[in-house]
Amino acid sequence: MELKHKKLLMIGGGAYANHIKQYKDEVGFTVISIEKYADPRMTDLADKCYPVDRKDVESIIEIVNKEKIDGIFVGSSEEYASIAIDVCEKTNARFYVNREQWNIVSNKARFKEFARKTGFPVIPEYRLSIEPSKEEIEALDYPVMIKPVDSSGGRGLNPCYSSDTFLDLYNEALRWSPNKNIIVEKLVVGADDICVCYTIQDGECILSYSFSKEVVISENNYVSLPIFHIYPSEFQDQYLKFVDTAARKMIKEMGLRNGTLNIQGFYKDGQFMFYEAGYRMGGAQAYIITDYMNGANVLKYMLNYVLTGKMSEFDLSKVENARFNCPACNYYVELKAGKIGYIEGYEQVKMMPGVLNITQMCYPGDVIQENNQVGRAIYRIHVVGKDAESLAERLVDISNTLKIISTTGEEMQIEHLEYNRCLSVIRKNTRSNEIK
Repeated sequence: MELKHKKLLMIGGGAYANHIKQYKDEVGFTVISIEKYADPRMTDLADKCYPVDRKDVESIIEIVNKEKIDGIFVGSSEEYASIAIDVCEKTNARFYVNREQWNIVSNKARFKEFARKTGFPVIPEYRLSIEPSKEEIEALDYPVMIKPVDSSGGRGLNPCYSSDTFLDLYNEALRWSPNKNIIVEKLVVGADDICVCYTIQDGECILSYSFSKEVVISENNYVSLPIFHIYPSEFQDQYLKFVDTAARKMIKEMGLRNGTLNIQGFYKDGQFMFYEAGYRMGGAQAYIITDYMNGANVLKYMLNYVLTGKMSEFDLSKVENARFNCPACNYYVELKAGKIGYIEGYEQVKMMPGVLNITQMCYPGDVIQENNQVGRAIYRIHVVGKDAESLAERLVDISNTLKIISTTGEEMQIEHLEYNRCLSVIRKNTRSNEIK
């Protein structure tokens, strides 16, 4: 695919900078970034940077026209995706999704409407007035989950266990909803998490991967953030047998043509229940693992599309395959509250067998808040092993090697990994064969 004279505008997407740089060096396109405040991750990537607010649509339009931009990339940001759509509607630049499609997949309620229409299983919700009455609130079958239909990253999402706290949590959800639209669902407890992801090429889709989540073990369970994404999910075969056909039908009904769609849900008592879809790059950077497993890399495909209008010059179903031949893991190193003083072991971990990538989200001097929201992980580490035992050993080695020390001299890792814990989780979630 000829990309040498193409121009890419990046609005955000700094987490992908290293891998975009590798692809840029390989095929030769130009990168222009929008960043009001310098992002050090973009230093080696961007050929030119405009110090413009990423939400300033009119200024971005001027830059796109001036630079003759071919396509726009925003990483996994839903906010910037909406901005990119606005820009592309008024310029010749290309993005992978239009406003009509985005209004479906970025809205939890509309996604569920399409799901029900095509038989794709979703969590039931309650029909309430815009301003719920006392009678409606008291009539709910608690516990319930209250969340904005149009936010991401867990913002404004809270479980509610009684009518006494409903209005406070409902108003909290409203605060995070740009369109002041809230959905109330039955709270699913005692279920296993599952995420599935499809790559879509010219309207045809194929399951790219699946993973199951494991949360960090913390004192008194005060944190419920992920520590592992294990690939493939232990429920992948059942999903392919009972749900995959409905998912493909739903994707076609939505009119999605090219891109990547990740869908999150639960598995409980033999039933799948999904609650959200994201038509965007996944923040988990799973393309690192799929590239290792079978050479499929959706980051490259998305860049190809916005620059040329084609995901690839070949049929992606020939390479995409969710049936991995060895186990893999995204390991999130979650931190206790405090201020990061210094870090040891990072360089050693980078050189360890099976470590494919380390993405760093926090740095010395950053303050970790005492909350249950994304932002407590310092690293996302992609790791593979030839079997469950070797993957467990590698995870423990990483945990033991890393030292994240606070300014008060305390180790900040919430959970130091133990072999039996890792092995149990991996064996539960995946079957492993010989490594490549």
